[in-house]
Amino acid sequence: MWTRNTLTILIALTAMAQMPFAAAQPQEIDNATVYALANQLADELELVRERMGRPYDDSPRLPVSAITQNELYFQTQLLLRKVNQLARELAGASPRPPGLVPSGEIQAADVHALLEDALEQIRHVADAIGITEQVDIAPRGAPLSPTGVFLVVIDINRQLNLMLGVPIGDSDVYDEIATAITYAGSLLATFPGAVAVPDAPPFDGYRRPADVYRRLTECIDVMIRVAAKVDLPVAGLNSRRNIPDDITPGHIVDVARLLTADLAALASLRNAPLMRPELPAPKHIFATEVHTQAGILLRQLEELERLL
Repeated sequence: MWTRNTLTILIALTAMAQMPFAAAQPQEIDNATVYALANQLADELELVRERMGRPYDDSPRLPVSAITQNELYFQTQLLLRKVNQLARELAGASPRPPGLVPSGEIQAADVHALLEDALEQIRHVADAIGITEQVDIAPRGAPLSPTGVFLVVIDINRQLNLMLGVPIGDSDVYDEIATAITYAGSLLATFPGAVAVPDAPPFDGYRRPADVYRRLTECIDVMIRVAAKVDLPVAGLNSRRNIPDDITPGHIVDVARLLTADLAALASLRNAPLMRPELPAPKHIFATEVHTQAGILLRQLEELERLL
């Protein structure tokens, strides 16, 4: 015999069965979702680091604020590039290309897709070196800005620097600055009579990585002023805080990538046709050559500030 409670439950279930089913809605990917995935990737990379016996990166965080979705995307592209290298070195895995920057406004889902590819590559590495453990994703309910995700991505990037068989070097920074110079030259070419790629500053002595880092923070200071003239949101960087004692090219490339992201956004905003300037091609690339390259970029940015 059914009890009163049983009958009540049956009636409720019957009523529910007669209700139309709502179409399943895809879960919206926001920055909180991306943050959770980035932390999962960081935790699984930590398993690999421990297995490899590599040191833990405890360098101070990059002192940034007001990161844009565009800057986050470019920095995550750099992360995937490094993860691809690690996967090739340890697992012989084929790279997962970051692809082109999406047209229009970049969404959290675009960053999420890059991180999914990066996580898959980390799992190839883990499998190759005998790790079976995986980390469950920990959802985050509260809204989150791109800055929060960016800081996790920077942490991962710096940890990867200590795990790569061939570490990030001066030539990598040189190439990143060359990309920024290309965007800056494209912008300058839209002004009649402007020199797209000025001469390098005169040689004034050999340089070390810390000098390159400081020169790029000068570039960012000018970039912030340039962006303000056209109402383009860009990140802030406090160049007097959290500077690692032992600056390496791995630290410097993160800052260079910020400049690439901002100049790419500015070129898109102003519909500047992308040019391919001829740039110096030194036989050997050390910190001095990178510093010279950054000097060209600084001159471009100062000219943009004057012309806008």
